[in-house]
Amino acid sequence: MWRWNLRKKILEKTHRNEIIMISSSDILHGKILIVDDQEANILLLERMLREAGYVSITSTMDPREVCALHLKNRYDLILLDLMMPDMDGFQVMEGLKEIEPQDLLVELSTKHQFQVIEGLNEIEPGGYLPVIVITAQPGHKLHALQAGARDFIAKPFELAEVLARVNNMLEVRLLHVETMNYIKALEQKVMEVEASRDLIRRQNNKIKSLYDKILSLEGGDTAALAEPQLPSAARLHTLLYVEDNPADRRLVEQIIARHPDMRLLTAVSGNSGIKIARVSQPDVIMMDINLPDISGFKAMEILRSDVTTTHIPVIALSVNGMPLNIESGLKEGFFRYITKPIRVNEFMEALEEALKFAGKKSDGST
Repeated sequence: MWRWNLRKKILEKTHRNEIIMISSSDILHGKILIVDDQEANILLLERMLREAGYVSITSTMDPREVCALHLKNRYDLILLDLMMPDMDGFQVMEGLKEIEPQDLLVELSTKHQFQVIEGLNEIEPGGYLPVIVITAQPGHKLHALQAGARDFIAKPFELAEVLARVNNMLEVRLLHVETMNYIKALEQKVMEVEASRDLIRRQNNKIKSLYDKILSLEGGDTAALAEPQLPSAARLHTLLYVEDNPADRRLVEQIIARHPDMRLLTAVSGNSGIKIARVSQPDVIMMDINLPDISGFKAMEILRSDVTTTHIPVIALSVNGMPLNIESGLKEGFFRYITKPIRVNEFMEALEEALKFAGKKSDGST
């Protein structure tokens, strides 16, 4: 469905000439095949077209050669006489309708040439067949239109009519080709974006698995999880962790669970974190920078402007670990700036410093 919507939007823009323009040179260099069992008709059409400036013209009197010629040369326009021997063009048009009716734009002449176009359907992707039908039978015109034809050239030929219909058909054909190529290029870009998203999701799952593995191990760097690193205190310290990422919240929950003198409060948005901070008065706040409602910077600004929370040290956490990001965060007033993925030792070190800072402020106020 999304591919059809994308195609529809591009075609709408194309009709407004916002994307694709076909030049006169492009039209004159379009590849044309003339199919007629009368040599005089072929010679007359070739002369008309060459004198008008068309440079790539091929012809055949044998309809059985059309499929092979088109498969090899991919013509932009086929001028087809409908009533050549042993051929039926109306059956061919019925076959064309079964491919992709929304892409079908056929211009027929009038003789029995069905098997030729039926073969062309198999080698023309997308159901688009650039055929103008030639007929000397007025009664065949309505029949051809009812069968799916969009245009025709009548015999005997009139120069102005032939040139006008050929020019119009080639312009439509070349626009169609360029538009389909443009759509394919955009669809390829969309697929690349989707592949990148899948890669990010897989990497995120690997990080979650790594967190779980680290927490399940004993010894080594994970000793930081088991060894209390906070100074002993008579009262229970409270940490408010504002984070919308479930994996990061689980990791911090498991870290704090190993410290009996710590209590953890969590919030999944900046606004909810501000409300909890005002009510619960935590000792330290850890704040993710990229939150779903307001940024960590905005949340900290609100906390700083409130007399009930302005004294609480706020530690920033972010995946943006460039020196400029860290410097900007510290200038904005964050107590510390920690980059993700969270490293246990760094996390505990920052928390310990923030608790000491909060303790000094508390002592100074009493």
